[in-house]
Amino acid sequence: MPAAASASSCAVSDGFSTALPCHHHRVHGFVSATTAGQARWPGCAAGESIQAGEERIRNSSAQAVGNFDTGESYTGAHNGDMLHVTLSVSLCASAVLALAQGVTDPLREVHEYLSRNRFTADEIARFDRGESVATAITPGSGEMIAIAAVKIHVSRDRVLDYYGQMISYVDGTTTLAFGRFSTPPAPADVKDLSFDRVEVDDLRSCKPGKCDIRLSGSGIEALRSSVDWSAPDVVDRVNAVARKAALDYVTAYQSRGDAALVTYNDRSEPVSLLDEWRGIVSHAAYFQEYAPELKAYLERYPGGSLEGGRDVFYWVKENYGLKPVISIVHGVIYQPPSRIDRAFVVQKQIYASHYYDGSLAMATVLSATENGAPVSYLVYANRSRGDLLRGGFGGVKRNVLQGQARKAAQETLATIKEQLEAVTH
Repeated sequence: MPAAASASSCAVSDGFSTALPCHHHRVHGFVSATTAGQARWPGCAAGESIQAGEERIRNSSAQAVGNFDTGESYTGAHNGDMLHVTLSVSLCASAVLALAQGVTDPLREVHEYLSRNRFTADEIARFDRGESVATAITPGSGEMIAIAAVKIHVSRDRVLDYYGQMISYVDGTTTLAFGRFSTPPAPADVKDLSFDRVEVDDLRSCKPGKCDIRLSGSGIEALRSSVDWSAPDVVDRVNAVARKAALDYVTAYQSRGDAALVTYNDRSEPVSLLDEWRGIVSHAAYFQEYAPELKAYLERYPGGSLEGGRDVFYWVKENYGLKPVISIVHGVIYQPPSRIDRAFVVQKQIYASHYYDGSLAMATVLSATENGAPVSYLVYANRSRGDLLRGGFGGVKRNVLQGQARKAAQETLATIKEQLEAVTH
C-alpha cells in the first residue's frame, strides 16, 4: 500500500483527531436543540483551586491521549460539576478555514477569512473582544455550511491537548461509544460498536431501496441472508455482522481509498458517497486555495504522503435527540512544516448510519501573542449534505437547522474557551 501520512514530523498531540467536540466533536449532528443531547467537558470541580484544576486537566489530558492512542474511550474522573452544552450542529463538513500562506499576521488572516465569509464588522469586533462568533448558511443541494471562530487566551498546544479529552470522552448521553481503528483494523477496535434493539428491529425489515438505516445493497443482502432473525440472540448476531462489516469497510478504504466508499441503497434513489464527497470538495474553494496539499492528500489517499500529517481512523456513536448515529471518520492531523504557528485537523466522514449523505470538517488553531501573552485563534468550518435538508417543507427546515447550527457552533467554541481559560486566570 502506498505511504500514508508521515507521523514522525507531526508535532500535534496524538490524541487530537477531529475538528471539534462533535464530528463530535461534536458539532456533528444534523439538528441541535437546547433540549437535545448534551456533551460535557471537564473544568474545575466545585471548590477546586485554579492550580489544582490546571494540574488535573493536564493529567486527564495525558490520560485521554493515552486512551485515544489505544482506542479506549475516556470517561474521566471528575467529581465536580460538569458543564453541559448542546453541541449538535449541521452535518460536519468543510468550508475550511484555511489561511493564506503568504500572510504572516494570524489575526489579519482570521479577519480576512471572516470578512470573506460575510461576517459583519460588528461580529469581527466581537471576535477581537474574545467572544465566539458563528454563521450558518444553506446554499442548496441539501448542503449546510457552518463557520465559527473564537480567541482563547492560552497557547495553541493547550488547545490541542484539550481536544484529546473531547475526542474519546464518552458521556453516555450524547456520545454513547467510541473506538479507534488500527492499521490494519482489528476485531478489538469495534468491540463496543453496536446497534440497540430498536435499530435491530428496523434492520429486520430492510430491503434494497427501503431501509431505516444507511446501508449498501450488498450490506442489506448480507443481513437478510446471514442472520437467523428468529434466534433469541438476534441482537448479538446482527452486531457481529455489523462489526465485521465495519472492519472490512475500513480495511478496504485504507487499501483503496475513495474507490471503496459506500453507495447507500436505503432509499428509492441510491446515494454514492464518492459523488457526494467529490461534490463537497469541489464547492469548498477555500480548501484548494489555502490548504491544497491537504486537499490533494485526501483526494489521493492512500496514494500519496503528507509531510507533517498523520492519519487517524475512528468510529463514534452519538445521540442528538433523534436516532443514534454511528459514524466512521478518516481524520488527518496536519501541521505544515513551514508554518509551525498553526495546525489543521480535518474530518472526512466515510460512513453514517443516519441523516448524512457526506461531510467534511476542518478546524485550524493558530498561535499568536497579545500584550506579551500567548493566545490562540480557533476557527472551525464545515460543509455537509444530508436528507433532512431535502424534501417537503425544505425552506422551513433549512431556516430552523441554520439557526440551530449557528447557535451550536457558537456555543461549542465558547465552551472550549471558557474551560481552557478557567484554569489560567
